[in-house]
Amino acid sequence: MSGDLVTSILNRVPGCDPGAWLPEYALPERELLPAEQAWSNLMDPKAAARLLDEPPER
Repeated sequence: MSGDLVTSILNRVPGCDPGAWLPEYALPERELLPAEQAWSNLMDPKAAARLLDEPPER
């Protein structure tokens, strides 16, 4: 996957700082498959609540 496509996809995730994405080498449950990519970031709690259609915690 080209870097431009990855950047375009990750920049569409609401509530995450575009510059804070970090590549991961394993998932909590298993290792990544040879062609898999995983990225992590911290999501703003209010943005997460909107995505989950839940009231934000105060």
